[in-house]
Amino acid sequence: MLYAREQQVAATAARAAGAAILQIYSSGPIAVDTKADSSPVTDADRAANELIVNHLSAAFPADAILSEESPDDLGRLNSGRVWIVDPLDGTRDFVARTGDFCVHIALAVDGVPVVAVVFHVVENTLFAATRGHGAFREIGNAAGAERTALRVSNQRAISAFRVGVSRTNPRPAMRAFLDDTGLGRGAVFIGASVKWMRLAQGELDAVVNVDGGEHEWDTCAPELIVREAGGIVTDCDGHAFVYNQRDAVHSRGSIASNGICHAQLVEWARRKEAL
Repeated sequence: MLYAREQQVAATAARAAGAAILQIYSSGPIAVDTKADSSPVTDADRAANELIVNHLSAAFPADAILSEESPDDLGRLNSGRVWIVDPLDGTRDFVARTGDFCVHIALAVDGVPVVAVVFHVVENTLFAATRGHGAFREIGNAAGAERTALRVSNQRAISAFRVGVSRTNPRPAMRAFLDDTGLGRGAVFIGASVKWMRLAQGELDAVVNVDGGEHEWDTCAPELIVREAGGIVTDCDGHAFVYNQRDAVHSRGSIASNGICHAQLVEWARRKEAL
């Protein structure tokens, strides 16, 4: 299978990073620093980042890496193969000890995600996908993990949609969107990319963020898994994401869904922006 080695390396790196994160999570009080953008960072973010970058650099020395916790010198813009990494997606949930935090590792080739791994650390569950080959879930340790194919829901009634929303950072615009569209009735507040994985498993019908501010490392790995499970992912204008951009911020939010009512979600998001 194309990219089989890349997926294996990514999975190994994600599990190693997860073990380092869990050790810090279980060892007592968590020290928190604040980055220049006012977001939190911990020793777990740094330790996971070092492990992942070392794994990827050793296996694929010619590839570029864009990681939340590494300096970005923009040299990656000259590379067609870029690993996009969030070593600890959900730092706020990590600090709050909700259990909803993951490791993200994805490979984008010419701007398109082709390999993705999301490791839900506390649940010891690995979600993975390779473009064109579906998405799957592995529960337990790699050697004896139970592998299950992923598929999004077939819910057709948007009024019955279960919508994943950030637990730790639901901003006023997002709350207003939920109220104005009636989607608030089915809102499920979950941390980090755990909600995207619930969508890929058919346990949610959509995940929406109308606030913007997400980065490429927040969405790249989860996007491919959702897409390979049969879903759709766009920004709030209905445009597909192109990765390895000079500005790694998604200024137009994100909508992920089972695909059945995606156009309606985009229309509502656009209408909200126009108000």
